Amino acid sequence: MSNQVSILGTSLRRLGLERQQEKTVEAVIQLAPTYESVDAFLKDAGISKPRSAAGIQRSARQAIKVLIAGYDLESVEDMEIWLRADLQGIVDASLEMIISARDEVFQVEQITAQTSIEQRLVDVSFREKRKTAGLMLDQAWFAGQWVTGAWGACTGALEKERKRSTETTRFGARSHATKPFASSGENVVMLTAWKQAQSTGRSE
Repeated sequence: MSNQVSILGTSLRRLGLERQQEKTVEAVIQLAPTYESVDAFLKDAGISKPRSAAGIQRSARQAIKVLIAGYDLESVEDMEIWLRADLQGIVDASLEMIISARDEVFQVEQITAQTSIEQRLVDVSFREKRKTAGLMLDQAWFAGQWVTGAWGACTGALEKERKRSTETTRFGARSHATKPFASSGENVVMLTAWKQAQSTGRSE
């Protein structure tokens, strides 16, 4: 069994690398694991259920709303550029977590397919590997749902700005308190909030 683990450990399945190269919010959402797959794997690994999607997304929306409050940009396009820039650190980290988790889960699946239940029950290294993969998958689940919630708040804000811009065009210009996005530092703030949310326990 230990030989099988070492052999399989050198062969990783890199799924979604083309999407990863894009490093966009949409790539994270597309590659994120589903609740059903995460729940099933965690159960087999002896880990409690993943946090609810609703709870994770709610904390993400709250963080984004705090970030957006008080800023007013010249256009919807500028606003979207700014929001994407501030989320980029989380996007990069989430993609790495999702791809790495998939690699670990794939290895466990391959070992499971090539061994008997009896072999796996007595192999401590396999149980440890499965638990590690489960924890990584749980973090990937959190990352995917957090980005989904955050981007949902962003698209909501962008839609409001579009409507406001339409009204401005109809009823006259208004003043703007613009915020430069080229040297945005809020991505650091967002990444910190994201990491804090990850570490606040697994129950929602």
